[in-house]
Amino acid sequence: MRAMVALPTRAEVEARFEGLLRGDMTREEVDRWAARFVAADMAEGDDEPVWEALMHLCGVDLRSGPDGDYLHDDEQVAGWLGEFRRRVRTERRRD
Repeated sequence: MRAMVALPTRAEVEARFEGLLRGDMTREEVDRWAARFVAADMAEGDDEPVWEALMHLCGVDLRSGPDGDYLHDDEQVAGWLGEFRRRVRTERRRD
């Protein structure tokens, strides 16, 4: 039986996006980190912006072919980060 996995915090998710875009982290590192939560049998938490971000980050290392470009370029990843930040700000206003 697998243990319950707690979702990462919003700050942890944002740090992964930023690290990826700065080049401090590889796409493969970020993908493996996100996949751990997405593939968990039981993930603790229902933070929608975090879940959506994890779904984007899981697979960020996919390529169009064996020697192809990444399916999602840095501009698209930056867009995901922007959307994540907008969703977080919107939810804070509702609280």
